[in-house]
Amino acid sequence: MSSLHDKKMRSTLHLQKAAIESAANAIFITNNRGAIEWVNPAFEVLTGYRATEVAGENPRILKSGEQDDQFYRDLWRTILNGEVWRGRVTNRHSSGTLYTAEQTITPIRGDDGGVTHFVAIHEDITAQLESEQRIAHMALHDFLTDLPNRYALDSRLEIELNRARRLGSRVSLLLIDLDNFKDVNDTFGHDAGDQLLVAVGQRLKQALRDIDTTCRLGGDEFAVLQTDISSRKNAALLAERLLRVFSESFKVASQEIFTSASIGISISNRDTTSKSDFMKQADLALYRAKSEGRNTYRFFEEDMDTEIKRRMSLAQDLHRAVERDEFFLEYQPQVGLGDRCIVGVEALVRWRHPQLGIVSPTEFIPITESIGMIDEVGDWVLRTACNQSKRWQNSNLPALPISVNISAIQLRDPHFVSKISHILADAELESRYLEIELTETVLLEAKQSVESTLETLHALGIRISLDDFGRGYASLDYLRRYPLSKVKIDQSFIHDMGTNFKNATIVSAVIDLAEKLNLQVIAEGVEPAHQLQCLIDEGCQEVQGFYFSRPVSAEEFEELLVTGSDRIRAYGT
Repeated sequence: MSSLHDKKMRSTLHLQKAAIESAANAIFITNNRGAIEWVNPAFEVLTGYRATEVAGENPRILKSGEQDDQFYRDLWRTILNGEVWRGRVTNRHSSGTLYTAEQTITPIRGDDGGVTHFVAIHEDITAQLESEQRIAHMALHDFLTDLPNRYALDSRLEIELNRARRLGSRVSLLLIDLDNFKDVNDTFGHDAGDQLLVAVGQRLKQALRDIDTTCRLGGDEFAVLQTDISSRKNAALLAERLLRVFSESFKVASQEIFTSASIGISISNRDTTSKSDFMKQADLALYRAKSEGRNTYRFFEEDMDTEIKRRMSLAQDLHRAVERDEFFLEYQPQVGLGDRCIVGVEALVRWRHPQLGIVSPTEFIPITESIGMIDEVGDWVLRTACNQSKRWQNSNLPALPISVNISAIQLRDPHFVSKISHILADAELESRYLEIELTETVLLEAKQSVESTLETLHALGIRISLDDFGRGYASLDYLRRYPLSKVKIDQSFIHDMGTNFKNATIVSAVIDLAEKLNLQVIAEGVEPAHQLQCLIDEGCQEVQGFYFSRPVSAEEFEELLVTGSDRIRAYGT
């Protein structure tokens, strides 16, 4: 009977030993002084040490230095008291690499109740931790640039604003938006656009102190959080440094790409408690920077909040303005200086808001572009102008070319030419009586395939005028490349011709150049008589401005054609 019992015990012990040795987790046993007496094969795999190498050794051979002395004092205090210890520990593999394990150490008591041994079980969680860290990193970093993302900025902003209030310091938030980034995607492709964003992120990061944070918020918008500043000047200096980041070209997809950026800045004070308001302030400043010429920076000012609320309200109202028939056109005559007769007319869109009255086009046109309504409004202007021109002709009034301003968004529309053709056909207006006006900025922003579009329009007999000539930086190239019929000298050169020699010289040169290129030239913004006389002396052919007439209604323009005025002769008289 005893022999059978012994046999059964030996079988059970053999099974237990086999189970421990084949366990997936690393297991080792030490005596009560910490000397290793036994390890299983999984221990050898996890640590890189063979059983013969660690026999009699202290587990401190696995020590990585990641835990401090207090950590181990607490561990030993627990297990020497006969209690089970559980915790996470980072150990060092025999190769020197680190691994992390969930560890359980269980004291074994002898017959007298004293602790004789310790059994330690290590579950390797290194891969699990790395996966969790990757997921956490992805949640807080931009997938393209690997910069912190909007969520990371949100968290960091809250910490830094609280810290600034506590220490009496300040932080600044700079929102950075690339200018004309869409053109890069349109011209070089989205892969090149992505490469540009990565390169921009790297340059921005290199321009900062270690304590500052660069983030990509999405699209072509970045943010910089600047901490521990004493004044507005610190933020201004940083903004200027960041703008210089864009002074050199970016090498992308074997192409040299130049771009610029606009920056909006908000600076905290003792009253700054809301991070969302702080972000909104920087966004308002960014909008101001972009609307005032781009490639610059602006600080948040209190009036911006009122401005953006008005802008948002106008944006809402614009969606219904066409169907409510709130848009209307006014017409400004273009006068030939030879006989003082009207030789053309420009159609100018106006908006009669039901509560605010007349809203300036300089205010509502940029909003229509930003909310995607410029095509709808632009089509309405073209259709209305062409129909009006045909009505005048049907009334036996002089057949005059009517000019309409076109935006870059309209010009980029692949259906733009067919739209104009249909509008002319519906109005039964000959194409030679339509003139489209384009600014240098429009040509710059709509540069993709613009040449073929303009060549097609020219072939249809539509006249093309370059407006605000001289304000951009590629004017001469445009005169060479595009099928233009007319150039309009920007009014900024006209205003002080009589007293500013440089302006007068530029106007004279433009008139001479246009004549040699067989282009008509018209001066816009002519008001006092001395400006008109200067233009006559320089040989200017046509003018437009308040000197002859403000923009007027269709009925008032018809009267000008029929009876003239004290400064404009009736056509044919």
